[in-house]
Amino acid sequence: MTDFVTGACRALAHPVRRALLQSLSTGECDVGHLCTGRELDQPTVSKHLAALRRAGLVQARVDGPRRCYSLLHEDTVRQLLAALDQLESEAMDDGGTSVP
Repeated sequence: MTDFVTGACRALAHPVRRALLQSLSTGECDVGHLCTGRELDQPTVSKHLAALRRAGLVQARVDGPRRCYSLLHEDTVRQLLAALDQLESEAMDDGGTSVP
């Protein structure tokens, strides 16, 4: 596996990061907007966004005092999120069993 794929898989392993990517799949958002409705403070969301940037899944644009984030590789990220949702749903249908 390439470093990019490894980094992307590690980033996608965290549920908060997947939720942030899901929010960004509807369009560009600033950190404040991404905090809304979550029980996470701005520094925590920023930390997760930094991990997603390092993984090459999101990009940031500075707009005055705000940082606005958007997806890189939009179609691929959406497909990965859909595949992970399907995998999770199938695991729940199987009673949460996993492969040994």
